[in-house]
Parts: sequence; structure tokens; C-alpha cells
Amino acid sequence: MIEIDEALHRLGKAFVAGLRQPGYQLTTVHARGSESRTYTLAGEPALLGRWNNLDLDHAMAALPGVAGRGMVVEMIGDPDGTYTIHWSRDVPSLPARIVLDEHYRLPGHEVPPARKPGVTGSAATDPAVLAEVGRLVAAFTARHHPAGYAPGWSEEEILDAERQLGVRLPEDLRALYRLVRGDGGESGLLDPFVLVPLNVLLAWNRENHPGYEDGPFDDGMIFDCVPAGHVRRVSSSSGWVTFARDHGMNFAAVDLDPGPLGRIGQVLTYGRDVWAPVAYVAASVTDLLRRAVATLGDERPPAPDPEIRVDDLADLPATAQGVVLNAAGPVRFAAFEPFTDLRSVRVTADSALIDFSLPIERLHVEAARWELGALPATIVDLTLGGNREPASIAGLERLPDLVRLDLSGAAVADIEVIAALPALRVLTLDGRQWTDLLATGRRPDRLAAARLGGAAGVGDAARWARAFGVASSVRTISGGR
Repeated sequence: MIEIDEALHRLGKAFVAGLRQPGYQLTTVHARGSESRTYTLAGEPALLGRWNNLDLDHAMAALPGVAGRGMVVEMIGDPDGTYTIHWSRDVPSLPARIVLDEHYRLPGHEVPPARKPGVTGSAATDPAVLAEVGRLVAAFTARHHPAGYAPGWSEEEILDAERQLGVRLPEDLRALYRLVRGDGGESGLLDPFVLVPLNVLLAWNRENHPGYEDGPFDDGMIFDCVPAGHVRRVSSSSGWVTFARDHGMNFAAVDLDPGPLGRIGQVLTYGRDVWAPVAYVAASVTDLLRRAVATLGDERPPAPDPEIRVDDLADLPATAQGVVLNAAGPVRFAAFEPFTDLRSVRVTADSALIDFSLPIERLHVEAARWELGALPATIVDLTLGGNREPASIAGLERLPDLVRLDLSGAAVADIEVIAALPALRVLTLDGRQWTDLLATGRRPDRLAAARLGGAAGVGDAARWARAFGVASSVRTISGGR
């Protein structure tokens, strides 16, 4: 303990030596090093007391050696040389998260049911489909790949793989595997994808599902694939079976559980270049083969970004599903009403009157002044912040589907409203907001996850952690003139 105190005193002296105004530094120490942020006493992020200060750098570098399993340090300093340090080994790293329900997922992000191995039929591949796929493979081979392919898999091998997965593959994919072992030469047979061997398909799909494996704090927005209605709006599906890859960490899957306008066996893609969570590619593997035969090597347009960044709504396409608007002046949300395909609206502005009826699902607003009017009842995910003068959030009680709320960057006049939100499951507040909410004796009783964000001190974190059953203690030392 003495060794830690000595190290923290060195840290405090180095911190205040660089101060030109009062401020504080929040530091998380772990075995690999430390991370820190500095703020004004009003809680505004600022570059204080640390830059080009070698004494402070050396003190920070020494902390992991004495912190053991880690700690959180809050250092409040003044240019007159005095400082107070609060530290704890029990408080979670800041910003902090607590997951109360490990199984909770945001709407549309539910974990799909596991595939169950079993007999899915014993019928051989449809002869007509086999003949058509054979014709396309022969045409491609003659034109683009004279070396040909290794002989494909037997019906018995395909049936065995299907039994292990508990699904029957689309007839044209079965036919392709009957004819082609795999595209080890990356010939472009499924341009731009490369067919993987059947045993690789089995390994990829035995446990994993394409799409997002996300939690309550990850990006909650699922946009419609284009064309709309072909793919179900879910983040992951046991009906998506991956069978190919490309050269850019993207993958292709056949869809066995399509949307109302789609068809079984349609081809989707997901991966590094695809926005949430999959994109539609073709109506079938057969269509993909036809396209490869006709257009091998043609440049493929990237999957469109459904969220468009603009400075003026005049630049927003009418079909955009999401908008990130960085406005130079005030924003009236009624201006979004003509954009009927929008599902996500994110706005940064000087001021905002949030009063509209467009049925969006995600709304993020950061403005020096905002006012809540009538809000769409469809909102699931809401973030408000940036304001200096406290604003009322009473209108949130009328949002029946609001499951995720982040007010950690906002000044709120009536924090107690949060306890009455009917569907709230994931809540992010700053340290003062959590303290004020807990002081009312009320908190949402169905929370699946909670986060301590924004400006938060060690004392705030300790009170917050204790409220969720995590024991914590805080030690204080002071120094200077």
C-alpha cells in the first residue's frame, strides 16, 4: 500500500506541475500499461497537465508495476500545486459496463436456434438442376479455366454433411458440389467468390452463424437489404449457410430462411465490406454461375452503405435508410418526414427541435440545446447529449419500444423519469446521473445491462458498482502545498 501511495504522490506532483487551470485526470491501470483522460472541473474533456511532461510520463509508466491486478485513479489538481487522489482496485475500469443478463440481445439480434443434426432427406440432387449447373460449369471451364476442376463429391458425402448440419442444401449448390471439389485455383467460377470444399463448409457452419455476434452495447441497427423484403431483418440466422469466400475477408452464404419476397437458396454476403449485417447478391447459386460465365472480371460495385453522411438534407438520397447529419445551424426534425425509408437518424447541430413522426428505430442527437416534442413510438435506441442547460426527458415515457438509452452526454432535468420507461433494458449514464438516479431510490427493474459513461469519478463508480452488487472501496491521499 505504501509503495502505491508513493507512486501516486509522484503522479500527483507531476500532474499539477503542468496545470494552467484546475482539472482532473482519470487513469485506468492494467498489467499492460495505463490509459488516461483529462477533464476540466466541469467535466469537459480537455488537454490538461500532461503534454510534454516527462515526469508525468515516467510516473504513468511506473504505475503498472505497483498496481498489481490493476486499479482506477482519479486525480484532482490545482495550479497552486495541491492535489487529491482517489483510487480503487475494486472499481471497474472506466468507462465501465455491467451485464446483468448474459442472454439478452437487442430486438432482431436474438441468438438463432442451434442447428440440430439429423436426417434431412435421402433424395439425390435434382437431375434437371444438375444438368443446368453442369452446362454452366462446362461453359465457364471452356472459356476461363481450361485446366478444369477436381471431381466433385458423391451424393453420400453431401448427404452426410447435410445430416451433420441438420439442413438440406439448395439443389444448385448440391449440384455444384457434385461437379466441383472446390475452387483451389481461385478461378472465378463464382466471381467474385471462391467455392470452398464441402468439408470446409461443414467446419464453418457446424457451430457458427453468419452475421453479428453482438451484445447489448454493440451497434443495434439492422438495415434492410436491397431489394427490400428479400432478407429477414435479423443480425444472425441459422438459415444462412456459408459456402464461399472472396479476397477481401467477405463470405457468401445461401439463405434457407428468406424474407417474404425472397426465395430459398438466394445468395447473401457478409464480412469486412458489408454493413449490418448481410447484403443480397443473387437469387441463386445458378444465377451467380451465369453471371460469372458472362462477366468474369467485371468490376463489382461494393455493397451500398445504407447510412449516408451529409451536411445538408438536400444532399440525402430519397432511398437512404440512415443519415448522419452534421448541421451548421439549428435542425427541425420535421424536415426528415419526406425520407420515408429512414430507419436511423444521427444529428449533430447547434440546436434541435425533436418533434416528428417518421417511424425510425435509432435516434442519436448531439446539440448545445435540444427539446423533445412528439417522438416516433418506433424508437428502440436513443442517445441524447451535448446540451449545457438541463432539458426534460418526460416525453420518453411514451416510447413503448425504447430498450436502449444513453444520456451520458446530456444535462437532464428529471432523471427520475428513467425508472418509469416501460421497455428499457440497456442504460448508459454518467457518474452524476447514476448518483442522482440511485438517490431517488428508483431504478429500472428490468435492466439487462448498465454502463457508466461520460464524466465519472472513482466515487461515482464505487456507488454505481455497489448498486449492482459489486463490492468496492475507495482510498484517498492528498499532497502539495
